[in-house]
Parts: sequence; C-alpha cells; structure tokens
Amino acid sequence: MSVTLKIVFAALMVLSFRAIAPASEISTAPAGGHGAAVVIRLSGEVDDYSRDMLFKHFRQAEADGAKTVILEINSYGGLVTSGMDISRFLRGQSHIHTIAFVDDKAISAGAMIAIACDEIVMSRGGVLGDCAPIRIDPTGRVDPVPTTERAKFESPVLEDFEESARRNGYSLIVADAMVRVRDTVYLIQDPSGKTRIENEANAQKLIASGKWKPAEGVTNPIDSEQTLLTVGPDMAHRLGLSQGTFDSIQALAAARGLNIVADLTPNLGDHLVEAFNSAGARFVLLVVFLLSLYIALHAPGHGAAEAVSVLAMGFLIGIPLLTGYAQWWEIVMIFIGLALCAFEIFVFPGHGLSLGIGTLMVLFGLLMTFAGKDASPGWLPHSPETWHNLQRGLGIMVGAMAASVVGAMLLRPFLPRLPMFRKLILTDTSSGTVPSPAGAPQKAGEDVWPFVGTVGVAVSDLRPGGIVQFPYGSDARNAPVVSLSGFITAGSKVLVQEAKGNRIAVRGV
Repeated sequence: MSVTLKIVFAALMVLSFRAIAPASEISTAPAGGHGAAVVIRLSGEVDDYSRDMLFKHFRQAEADGAKTVILEINSYGGLVTSGMDISRFLRGQSHIHTIAFVDDKAISAGAMIAIACDEIVMSRGGVLGDCAPIRIDPTGRVDPVPTTERAKFESPVLEDFEESARRNGYSLIVADAMVRVRDTVYLIQDPSGKTRIENEANAQKLIASGKWKPAEGVTNPIDSEQTLLTVGPDMAHRLGLSQGTFDSIQALAAARGLNIVADLTPNLGDHLVEAFNSAGARFVLLVVFLLSLYIALHAPGHGAAEAVSVLAMGFLIGIPLLTGYAQWWEIVMIFIGLALCAFEIFVFPGHGLSLGIGTLMVLFGLLMTFAGKDASPGWLPHSPETWHNLQRGLGIMVGAMAASVVGAMLLRPFLPRLPMFRKLILTDTSSGTVPSPAGAPQKAGEDVWPFVGTVGVAVSDLRPGGIVQFPYGSDARNAPVVSLSGFITAGSKVLVQEAKGNRIAVRGV
C-alpha cells in the first residue's frame, strides 16, 4: 500500500472517532426509575460504521455508570446484516435497560433495532414498521418477488423479529406482519373492551361467535395481505408495542425519573462519513478519479493529477470498506486490476490483454462496493435489496464515466491556461512555420515548443509517459511527453509527432 493510501485510510480512521458531548443534566427527582441514563442516537443509514459506533457508545455508557440507554432512532434502515448485528447485541444487554425512542421513523432495519430494545416509546409523529425485502425494477417501481425467493430472503429477518417479540412480550402476529406481506391482521375486542390481535381466520371465527367484534376507533383489518404493517404512536400503543408517547427525550426522562448524564451525539466525522457514502458523493469522487487519471495520462510528470486520482480512489474504496458495503475480496480485486493496468502501461506495453482484464476487474470491484453484504450465506448477491444497490451502483458508474468524457473534452483546451499548468508547461511559440515530418506547413503561432518534427533524447523511460530533453535555442530543456509507440528506454531518440496545448506526443526514432 502506498504512503498516500496509508494517509487516506489514517484520515478516515481519525474521522471515525466521535467527540462525546458534555453531559446534559436534567433536574428531575428520582422516582424509582433506572437512575443514570445515556442518550445514544442512531440516525441515517444503518451500516457497519453506525453499528460499530453504537457498540462503542454502549461501552462508553457502561463506563459512565449508566443503568439506562435511550436509543433515539431516526432511520429508514440500511444493511440487513448490520441491523441484525445490532438487534442481537441489544438482546444480549442484561445490565443496561434499553429504551428505543422512535423520534421520526424506525423503518426496515430501524424497526428491527427498535423491537430488540427492552421497550419502545414514540414521538407524536413517529412511524414504526415495514421491514420486508423488496426488489426495485429499472423504472424505480416495486417489483413483486416470487414466493419461494421471498421466503428465502425473509427467513433470517423474520427469525430475528420473532426472537425479539418473544423476549419482550410482543405479538408474533404483529412482528410477522412487519416482515411478511401476505399476513392480514385484525384488532378485535370483547364487550368489556379487552382487545386481541388475530389473523384473519381466527378473527372471523371469534366475530362470528358473537363474543367479539372489530375494535372501535381503528380500521380493520389493520394490515392487509397487500401491505406491510407500519404504525404510528397511537396504533403502536394499542398493539402493545409502544409504552408511551413523548414530545422529547427530556420529557421521557422526566416522566421516568431518569437523570441523563451524557448525550452521545454524532460529530463532524460521523456526518462526513455518512456524506461520502451517499450516491451523489460517490458519483463526484468517481468523476474526479477518472478526470485526474485522464490528466495524468495526457500530461504525465506533474504529480498533482496522480495524487488526486490516488486520493479519490482511496475514498472510493475506504468509505465503503468502513461502512460495510465493501468486502475484502472486492478490494483485493480492485488492487489486482490496478496492478495489471500498471503492468501494461509501465512494464510490458502494447499487448492490451492485461490492461483489458485489469480494467474489467477494477470496474467490477467498484460496482460490487455498492452492493453490501447479504444476510443469506454466499458471496454472490441474493436479496432484492442487494440487487437494487447494484442497479443503483451501475447507474452511478455509467453516469460518472459519461460525465468524465464530457468533462475531459471541455477541460482539454483550458488546461494550458490554468496557473498550475502554465508553470509546468513550456508554451513559447515561434514566428514562421515549422515543418512536420511529412513536410506539411503549420500556421505561425499555432505551434507549441517543442515543435512537431523536433528530435529529443529520453531522460527517463517512457512508460508511456516520461521526460524528454529537447533543444531550446542554444540550450536544452526537459518536457513531459507521452509515447505513441509504447515503451521507450531512457537515452533513446524520439521525434515529436504532436504538440497541442499541454500534450506532447512522440515516437521512437
């Protein structure tokens, strides 16, 4: 690994450390609650990075002597594997009482995490549920998943929901309805007002007996076979999921007699990791990588473009690796592909085989970093969520390549005018005409030193980029060039074939 890549990964690790916010004291008299409490926030996408930060903050809460952790959840979900890791971790907490505070939304993996806590409370606008795997077609619409496939994808998620439901005393029918589309759920009540949650068959029998009727104040069925159960605070309370509705965490703490000793909020580093993991940021990084690579190959020897391309690739690889979307075999494939491309360019140019294979390996490896890990075993993608991520990644990569081609076409005429390149590129022109190798005349003022037809000596190996010394008046000067005839050893004579803008192309004499 190069020094630059080490710096990139070190910077990412520094960003991953979260600053602990000062304790937010609340003057509430203890009322037999769980005493000292710590607030941990889980917002945005659920991935390996947010999972590891949550584990770290739980360790910090234990060190602070917390007896209760209020886990504020505001998430549409994310990686199923990361959500399952967090839910198993929460179910294993025996010394800390966990309260899930659904601030705005706990959807998909967010719902899985909320149900794994010891209890759930919600804000007045919160929603909870909807944790079924889906498949998105190319037009962006939900594509029905065949029954056999859906059962395979649902199995580990359903098992996790049911385990949490049994542990915390929730209805298995409710838990299943959040995962399976085919379930129909009724809420019925007897004359005394006692309610029961039943599937359609049992509900119809009980209602037909005359001793039960559909519950008042709700629309039955509360979940049909075409929908996934998603509930607000009132319905969550009636179904036995939510233990209360509060306007804020402070209101919850006051009602429970909790003393909040620390509020572990995300810091700048966490927000940067989340931002760099977004589709827009990865699109920009890929465009920057491709454009800087174009500049490096078009005008080698400056070093700035090469450094930018390495940094961009470091972020393209490092962020998915940090968040769990990239796996080690994908990273290894990318590095092997880059090595094959380097072998073609610097060691044995001209045959094209290693360059083609290396390019395909790099592209495939980058595409797979969008997929994420599957809950099902195996290294190939299985779940609809993974296929959706791959489609999104393919769209981002194709769009970035198209944008970089347009950008390269627009950038090329302006490169010699940029301050940095004016210092690096000699652009003196001569009066009169300079003959090309074929004897064709050139217009005065359009030629750029070294002129077409000039013979120089390679100072370094051209692989295909390198440095060549050309005559300059009564002196000689060096210039970065690109070889059109493959590898040329240092000391060989070369002939300028093209000199336009910042591009000097030569062939061996």
